[in-house]
Amino acid sequence: MKQKALTSSAHIVDNELANYALNIMSNMTANPFYAEPKPTLSAIQALITLYSAALLKTLDGNKADTANKNACRVHLVDALSLLANYVNLTSANDLVQIQTSGFNISQVHTPVGILDAPILQMSFGNNPGEVNYNINSDPQASDYTILFSTVPAPVNDAEWRSKLVSSTKGIITGLNHKTDYVFKACANSSEANKRNVYNYSKPVEQYVT
Repeated sequence: MKQKALTSSAHIVDNELANYALNIMSNMTANPFYAEPKPTLSAIQALITLYSAALLKTLDGNKADTANKNACRVHLVDALSLLANYVNLTSANDLVQIQTSGFNISQVHTPVGILDAPILQMSFGNNPGEVNYNINSDPQASDYTILFSTVPAPVNDAEWRSKLVSSTKGIITGLNHKTDYVFKACANSSEANKRNVYNYSKPVEQYVT
């Protein structure tokens, strides 16, 4: 399996994310291998500025400030994911070119089996019909699946609604207002997908405003 720029930066802690993104900006500015970055570097810089300001405000802020920081983080992480996809596509998996981008690079791994159940946390969203999720990161996970249902939930997992996510922190939208929901998540791998066997977290109930 060829190495590539990591498309997920969700595992990077809050205080290191802006510096990681700035290092990518520095490496890709005037980089002859990446003439037309997508998203543009100016767009990435704007998201870094917003995130940094939001993170600083949480030092003496309230729950609303934390929620805003989380939302800004999601936007920055998603933009970096798109930029990493651009790097991988443009470089045609040339490792020398990828290394000049500043992105963290994937390692050559042995096949990943079925992963342990993650820990899932839920919290109120900024708007009606929204909730925030936080999954503890598993470096071996290809992505994560969140199952959710109104209470009481069906016994059969196939009857729950599902959302496939690459980020361990984010927002679920489009939920019923003023309703109790239950959520659970699993870390995906190629072996789990092949066998259709997953270890889900403990269900978490969350009221949706």
